[in-house]
Amino acid sequence: MPGLRIAQVSTTDMAMRVLLLDQIKSLQQQGHEVMAVCGSGPWLESLRREGISVEVVEMARELSPFRDLVSFYALVRCFRKYRFDVIHTHTPKAGLLGPIAAKVARVPVVVHTVHGLLFHDRMPLWKRWLFWLPEKITAAFSDFLLSQSTEDLAAATRSGLCSSRKIKYLGNGIDVAKFSSCHSNSSRHFTRREMGISDTDIVIGSVGRLVYEKGFAELFAAAAELVKKHKSWKFLIIGPKEDGQRDGAVSASQIQALVRTGSVFFLNWCEDVARWYAAMDIFVLPSHREGIPRACMEAAATELPVIATDIRGCREVVKCNETGILVPVKDSKALVAAIENLALDEARRTELGRKGRRHILKNFDQQLVLERLRDFYAQIQLSLPMNKLWPDRRC
Repeated sequence: MPGLRIAQVSTTDMAMRVLLLDQIKSLQQQGHEVMAVCGSGPWLESLRREGISVEVVEMARELSPFRDLVSFYALVRCFRKYRFDVIHTHTPKAGLLGPIAAKVARVPVVVHTVHGLLFHDRMPLWKRWLFWLPEKITAAFSDFLLSQSTEDLAAATRSGLCSSRKIKYLGNGIDVAKFSSCHSNSSRHFTRREMGISDTDIVIGSVGRLVYEKGFAELFAAAAELVKKHKSWKFLIIGPKEDGQRDGAVSASQIQALVRTGSVFFLNWCEDVARWYAAMDIFVLPSHREGIPRACMEAAATELPVIATDIRGCREVVKCNETGILVPVKDSKALVAAIENLALDEARRTELGRKGRRHILKNFDQQLVLERLRDFYAQIQLSLPMNKLWPDRRC
């Protein structure tokens, strides 16, 4: 039986490169023909250097009816042109437009990965329904949903998003070997020296897109308070600046105000993020919504204690008071207390970090995820009738 012709579809090239590259390469090794379909950006050439075929279809992340209609027809044309056997979508906008376009293009199988449900229990009922509706449309036009989170899987069936037969657990994971030796003294010393940070300073780090939905308002408030009180404490924020996003881009003026303190450092996104974890003592992600936070996995795999919010996704990666600390959402005072308690207790930081790495090794090794993904596609390959494949794909 021939391998499947698969389109992996995401709104942005960054999601394709950072989140999906290993999955694409794993499917290629299984004998499938995989193409990346995403918006343009600086990560496209990196994808191509990795041997990934790329088709550019621009998709606005925010609601934009005219642009969305243009993107929809571009996706239909793309799917018909390449005659894919499977369309596999990721990210909210690609997940909304892609499955409908796939059905119009008569693609045999449509799959969507849930990277994090848009709705949650803390929303008022009207807002929860508003965010539930696009997820419902995605589910209705998809043949299968793959959930990265066990809590999202349960929430999807409980809320009526889909039946338990349609959604399957995929999980999420990282290359644990990449983060296994980051805490060498030389790496820590030289990385800190680049930023003008001494070996004895306490460094609190965070990694993520610079949008308020990632909890940066609370983190910045905590940083402003703590660096006044503790002169040897530093904050290191790693992530790309974004403009005009629905989840609220952090303003340049706020970033500059923090930089002027001399104790808060910002780095754009970098490929070698592993060495920056080595420079940290504590990792913080006070996000308002997550699927399964990869940054928390990476930090924990580097034996950093993790402070995160008590929300779906984060609760799976961080075991409260065992591998890290969970704080309420949008509570900067609780965040200050958690950071201060850990920063002043080196023995506890070490204990949480060691247990955190063991938790990641057991539950979030990406090889487990890739095995589930390959098994899933093998089942599709076996169950898909040959008359459903495009003519040039049949034996």
